[in-house]
Amino acid sequence: MTEPTREIAISSLVPYVASRVNAVLVAMRARGFDPVVFEARRSQERQDWLYGVGRTHSLNRKPVTWTHNSKHLVGKAADIISKSRLWSWPEFYRALKEEANRAGLSVLNAEQCHIEWRG
Repeated sequence: MTEPTREIAISSLVPYVASRVNAVLVAMRARGFDPVVFEARRSQERQDWLYGVGRTHSLNRKPVTWTHNSKHLVGKAADIISKSRLWSWPEFYRALKEEANRAGLSVLNAEQCHIEWRG
């Protein structure tokens, strides 16, 4: 199966989450980081495909999601990474958690790049 398209537009998120994600990005840039949205809203087809990574199709990777039901599906989550260092910058992810919390969003412990609205 071919990888379904990844959506990166903040505008695909519900408005109250989009504004908080924008606030996190602004705050991260002010702290000297280079955040980018890796993924915003997600289709069920993509969610199911991602669930299959490391399970039904390995792609030589470990699983990347633990559920068929994610806040990405309803536009209440975004994955944010460093443009220059991708997923390999512990200081970036500590700062992301601080700024997400400040904006009223939560970070998944198992997935440091994932910020979501829990309401």
